[in-house]
Amino acid sequence: MPDEPEIDVDKLLRDAKNGDSEAQYILAERFRKRASLDIDDQQAFIWYQRAAREGHAQAQYRLARSYSYGKGVAVDHDVALTWYLAAAEQNHVASQARLGWCYQTGTGTQRDMDRALTWYYAASANGSAFAQYSLGDIYARGTDVVADIDAASRHWEQAAQQNNVRAQMSLALAYINGQLGMRDFEQGIYWCKRAAKGGYDKAQYNLALIYANSPPRYQDLERAKYWMRRAATAGLAPAQYALSRFFLRGLVSSSRPEEAMDWLRKAAEQGYAKASYRMAMAFDIGDGVAANRKIARSWLFQAADRGYAEAQYELARRCVLSDDAEYASLDGIQWYEKAAQQGHLRAQYGLAICLISGKDTRRDRAGGYYWLSLAAEGGFAKAEYRLGILEEQLDVGELRTARQRLARKRVKAAID
Repeated sequence: MPDEPEIDVDKLLRDAKNGDSEAQYILAERFRKRASLDIDDQQAFIWYQRAAREGHAQAQYRLARSYSYGKGVAVDHDVALTWYLAAAEQNHVASQARLGWCYQTGTGTQRDMDRALTWYYAASANGSAFAQYSLGDIYARGTDVVADIDAASRHWEQAAQQNNVRAQMSLALAYINGQLGMRDFEQGIYWCKRAAKGGYDKAQYNLALIYANSPPRYQDLERAKYWMRRAATAGLAPAQYALSRFFLRGLVSSSRPEEAMDWLRKAAEQGYAKASYRMAMAFDIGDGVAANRKIARSWLFQAADRGYAEAQYELARRCVLSDDAEYASLDGIQWYEKAAQQGHLRAQYGLAICLISGKDTRRDRAGGYYWLSLAAEGGFAKAEYRLGILEEQLDVGELRTARQRLARKRVKAAID
């Protein structure tokens, strides 16, 4: 970055005190950036405020950000919004984009998607890559507007051409997943690589997955390993987990046998539930580490608490079936229910068996029928077999209750 041009600070200060809004803004910037003056957020805020009151659009934007992030003043999103609006009405592009975000997220105001779209479109027309990316995301999600992946891709491409890495990655995945017609690996890799080279860790991770899992023509394990390590080194937990799996599968060699566990631990310590579960299983059987059941339980609880269905099922199974007092004292049924609600077939089956038999819970054969039905619909063979037996044992009222519950679930699924 080039050095700040030499400036007469005394003259700048005189002009600022005399009401010159540009001088006030420049002075605030120099306090903010520590150029010629010691960094001082409070002084920067004071001079941004004076320039903003004189109608200086860039100062209004900076003042709004001061309120948004608590720089030199207490955070106040309502006041921030008023200054973003003042600047946006002067056609200040970054403020227009920020207003779109405020209305979209309900920050400093009531959520209002009509206003959000109005300001995003204004900013997009003025070249804001952030607004273009945001519009693409809105049309891709289809929660606030009618989903339109073609419109989304047009907005993403506008932003991607301006090197917005999130837009580049979104566009890449749309090509890879065939959302824009036939799957296009060349375009997908092109855009994902641009985002990855731009330093975006999620793009580095996705590029690694593309190279690892694409058809043979596009597969490149060396590049997959390179980009996965880049993303893992940047601290992205899913990449750290995936890299540990690369080591364990022999896809990556290392002079340190413990390196796989090192990466797994890094991901787990960031709260990545799959990694926490793998840590639990490793300590449970002594795979790559010394066996330690207490540590294994701790990791298993963490993975289950974070919502990982496989961990919830395993915890439930141990609570219901284990002689270990640490597990037996816990409510296994609630963990079966949590995993079953996520569609985990073995959890649905296990919960059904407990309900039918009254194991650790009130006997509820209709509830058992419900969960067996869901597991059977998912293709779990044991559930299909038990369902046939149970159907002959239930009375008319129990069958009606179970089938009504199944019907309600199917209607809800169709609506969702």
